[in-house]
Amino acid sequence: MKDIVIIGGGYAGLSCALRLGARVRKQGLAARVHLVSARPVVVERIRLHQRVAGQAMRERALDTLLAGTGVRLVRGAAEDIDVQAHTVRVDGEVLNWDRLVLAAGSRTDLQAVPGAAAHAVSIEPDTAVALMQRVAALPPGSRVAIVGGGLTGIETASEIAESCRGLQLDVRLVAGQRLAADFPPPARAHLRHTLERLGVQVIEGQRVVEVAADHLCTHAAPLPFDLCIWTAGFAAPPLARHAGLSCNAAGQVLVDPMLRALSHPAVYVAGDMGAPVQPPGQPLPQGCKSAMPMGVHVAENIVRELRGAAPDPFDFALMFYCVSLGRRDGLIQWADAAGALTGRTLTGRRAAWFKEFICKSTIWALQLERRGLPAVVWKRTGQPALPSQMHKELEPTER
Repeated sequence: MKDIVIIGGGYAGLSCALRLGARVRKQGLAARVHLVSARPVVVERIRLHQRVAGQAMRERALDTLLAGTGVRLVRGAAEDIDVQAHTVRVDGEVLNWDRLVLAAGSRTDLQAVPGAAAHAVSIEPDTAVALMQRVAALPPGSRVAIVGGGLTGIETASEIAESCRGLQLDVRLVAGQRLAADFPPPARAHLRHTLERLGVQVIEGQRVVEVAADHLCTHAAPLPFDLCIWTAGFAAPPLARHAGLSCNAAGQVLVDPMLRALSHPAVYVAGDMGAPVQPPGQPLPQGCKSAMPMGVHVAENIVRELRGAAPDPFDFALMFYCVSLGRRDGLIQWADAAGALTGRTLTGRRAAWFKEFICKSTIWALQLERRGLPAVVWKRTGQPALPSQMHKELEPTER
């Protein structure tokens, strides 16, 4: 009997656990599946900006979603991994594993800029409610600085500006580079126009070098605030680095095309924690769009190993990015065959509807996976990276 321990109850970990549980049941495999989660509910990270803006979010209990799947839910935080002994400690309980899946996601990096950890707040599952309360308690005319010109910053700024119009907040989006720098000019123009329509002041090209108690320090000029929300940069949890796995500077585990840790192939990685040394078809974007396919692929590879077969390389092709701009506007930017964000865009109410459909479909897919129906699907390039194509020499990495 083999034990598979999955750390993380988010999109990647849940997808892996549900697909693996279904395969083990249907094929009668000699395996036990354990899902370790510090939270009792499914966290829809792609909706956290809505929560911050005061919108009610439905919570779904993990034990209810896992009921009848054969997956054991282990409540608690993974504290220590021993890759030699094949054990992991979870709130004092020691779990043995034959295969370990790291799917603990990532968090906003508040350590990269001095003062950010002390004076700014990031949007995380354990901070969203408190941040919502802080936003709601702001007096009229308060200055809200949102740092980060990526999609999280854009969605947060537009959601707060639209949902909190009655508070007459002065919302400022501060970007060190161009807003949504990877998007083509028409898409960026729509983003900027919509933010301006919602009353968001967009400040581009001002990199924040320090965060003080009441203002942002930039090379140009200080930017005062009453509340600072930080959405710039990310870091993986230190669990993998502390275990001695080979990681990059952001703490992501370096993985091979099969999504196994380079330094310890009995460890698989799914979601934001993984950094392929050879892109699997295309470079992986962060978020549920890649996390759920990675989780399912890891599950299928573990099933292959249980049946005595070799694991397959992961193949992923980006289809589109979805951006919500409040509840009544949005942007859908399609990618070309090479994964570049070019060409077709969808905007306005139709884009807002499409984004809402995508958000709901992630939960629908998990519910179908629970029933043994393979609902997590993704586009492939047809040319996945093979083991023989891996780089012979890797750049020095931090541990």
